[in-house]
Amino acid sequence: MNKEQIESILNNASEEYLESFFETLLNEINSDDEPYFKKARQLLLASLNNKQADDFFIALCGWNLESLFSRMI
Repeated sequence: MNKEQIESILNNASEEYLESFFETLLNEINSDDEPYFKKARQLLLASLNNKQADDFFIALCGWNLESLFSRMI
Protein backbone atom coordinates (compact mmCIF):
# COMPACT_ATOMS: atom_id res chain seq x y z
CA MET A 1 0.00 0.00 0.00
CA ASN A 2 1.42 3.38 -0.89
CA LYS A 3 1.41 6.67 0.99
CA GLU A 4 -1.45 8.16 -1.05
CA GLN A 5 -3.70 5.18 -0.35
CA ILE A 6 -3.04 5.42 3.38
CA GLU A 7 -3.67 9.18 3.35
CA SER A 8 -6.96 8.59 1.54
CA ILE A 9 -8.04 6.13 4.23
CA LEU A 10 -7.03 8.56 6.97
CA ASN A 11 -8.98 11.37 5.32
CA ASN A 12 -12.10 9.42 4.36
CA ALA A 13 -12.58 6.42 6.63
CA SER A 14 -15.34 6.33 9.21
CA GLU A 15 -14.71 5.54 12.87
CA GLU A 16 -16.36 2.17 12.30
CA TYR A 17 -14.01 1.37 9.41
CA LEU A 18 -10.96 2.30 11.48
CA GLU A 19 -12.22 0.26 14.43
CA SER A 20 -12.74 -2.69 12.12
CA PHE A 21 -9.19 -2.31 10.81
CA PHE A 22 -7.75 -2.35 14.34
CA GLU A 23 -9.94 -5.29 15.34
CA THR A 24 -8.72 -7.18 12.27
CA LEU A 25 -5.11 -6.39 13.18
CA LEU A 26 -5.60 -7.70 16.73
CA ASN A 27 -7.34 -10.83 15.47
CA GLU A 28 -4.51 -11.54 13.05
CA ILE A 29 -1.89 -10.98 15.75
CA ASN A 30 -3.72 -13.32 18.10
CA SER A 31 -4.29 -16.03 15.50
CA ASP A 32 -0.73 -16.02 14.12
CA ASP A 33 1.01 -19.23 15.14
CA GLU A 34 4.52 -17.78 14.79
CA PRO A 35 6.40 -18.08 18.12
CA TYR A 36 6.58 -14.87 20.14
CA PHE A 37 10.38 -14.71 19.95
CA LYS A 38 10.19 -14.62 16.15
CA LYS A 39 7.53 -11.90 16.23
CA ALA A 40 9.66 -9.89 18.65
CA ARG A 41 12.75 -10.27 16.47
CA GLN A 42 10.86 -9.07 13.38
CA LEU A 43 9.45 -6.07 15.23
CA LEU A 44 12.88 -5.07 16.53
CA LEU A 45 14.47 -5.53 13.10
CA ALA A 46 11.76 -3.35 11.56
CA SER A 47 12.38 -0.76 14.28
CA LEU A 48 16.01 -0.48 13.21
CA ASN A 49 14.87 0.70 9.77
CA ASN A 50 12.28 3.19 10.97
CA LYS A 51 13.09 6.55 12.55
CA GLN A 52 9.53 6.71 13.93
CA ALA A 53 9.52 3.25 15.48
CA ASP A 54 8.37 4.66 18.80
CA ASP A 55 5.35 6.20 17.07
CA PHE A 56 4.41 2.74 15.80
CA PHE A 57 4.57 1.17 19.25
CA ILE A 58 2.70 4.08 20.83
CA ALA A 59 -0.04 3.68 18.23
CA LEU A 60 -0.33 -0.03 18.99
CA CYS A 61 -0.28 0.02 22.76
CA GLY A 62 0.33 3.53 24.12
CA TRP A 63 3.96 2.89 25.09
CA ASN A 64 7.24 3.58 23.33
CA LEU A 65 9.85 0.86 22.86
CA GLU A 66 11.97 1.85 25.86
CA SER A 67 8.91 1.91 28.13
CA LEU A 68 7.82 -1.51 26.90
CA PHE A 69 11.21 -2.98 27.81
CA SER A 70 11.04 -1.37 31.26
CA ARG A 71 7.55 -2.86 31.81
CA MET A 72 8.56 -6.44 31.00
CA ILE A 73 7.66 -8.98 33.62
